[in-house]
Amino acid sequence: MDQIEPGLQDVISVCMELKLPCGSLDNLFMTPDGDIIIVEVKLWRNPEMRRTVIAQALDYATDLFGMDYESLEKAVLKSDFNGQKPPTQLYDMFGDAEVLAEHDFVDAVNRNLKKGQIVVLVVGDGTNTNLENLVDGLQSHAGFHFTFALIELEVFRGEQANDEFLIIPRTLAKTYLIERAIIQIDDQRSQVSAAPTTSGAVAASARISITSQQFFDDMQARHPELPNKLKAFMDKLETLGIYIEFKKSLNIKWNPPSGKPINFGYVNRNGQLWTDAATWFVLEKGQKYLDQLAKAFDGEVIINDNGNRYVAINGKAPRVETIMDKFDDWYEVIKAYQETFYDDD
Repeated sequence: MDQIEPGLQDVISVCMELKLPCGSLDNLFMTPDGDIIIVEVKLWRNPEMRRTVIAQALDYATDLFGMDYESLEKAVLKSDFNGQKPPTQLYDMFGDAEVLAEHDFVDAVNRNLKKGQIVVLVVGDGTNTNLENLVDGLQSHAGFHFTFALIELEVFRGEQANDEFLIIPRTLAKTYLIERAIIQIDDQRSQVSAAPTTSGAVAASARISITSQQFFDDMQARHPELPNKLKAFMDKLETLGIYIEFKKSLNIKWNPPSGKPINFGYVNRNGQLWTDAATWFVLEKGQKYLDQLAKAFDGEVIINDNGNRYVAINGKAPRVETIMDKFDDWYEVIKAYQETFYDDD
């Protein structure tokens, strides 16, 4: 999942053979944050699969889009639990995991179903060129809403009959969000009509994932101008060779001429900006960077109980909306910091 949606962590298997209006979904997975992953397993060598597998997987996704938490829970509790007694409720399946409060979990699942923010995985024992091209065409024409990925399982076995199997997964298709669209697939061709975009939509400079979309939704809730300002800041940083890595947080990273990647700061989904990682591999330079950044933010550098330094405002790591008007100053601090690596040459 790290290669597909790195922000979706602690994935658990919910059930098999989930009964949906269009058929039985092979596998349903979820996360403690209410994220949804569906998996359909096929044999690529089956000629019929070449024509129907993507349409079938998208049919399952469409059925889920029409559900809410209550209807999904009812379907899950009627599914196959490999002979085990089903749980009393869906929420109980996460056990001791660090799960959201129940009402927040229900809200998150409902939101993902309503927006179509799910991951659709088609897994097989080999690849088919035409099938992979079909997905590429589908992704390039549809808009963004759910993530689709093709995964090949390469199967190896030793020479002896009782040798164990070695199974290596490989992601075949690049993954990004696909907006709900009208998709027609037949023997001769595939046709995709993307849903129309709304005039109020925020234009992103790059394809987005479910992970990043959820992040920007949270930023929108913090301040209506914050997503646009963050994206403009990201575009500007890209001119310096800096890249954004979405996991549970937005990470601002750079690969210096030598050594390990540097993290200039990471923004959690609650909006809090942490800069303690900036000194991990370059202590002296990192400390100077934090001093300059604290000055730009009218803040201070604090040392926590673990001895890590970070920029704070009024004694706490700042919320990103409180410093969004200082992104240009942050850019200049980062640029000056990068130059110190070349001054040493």
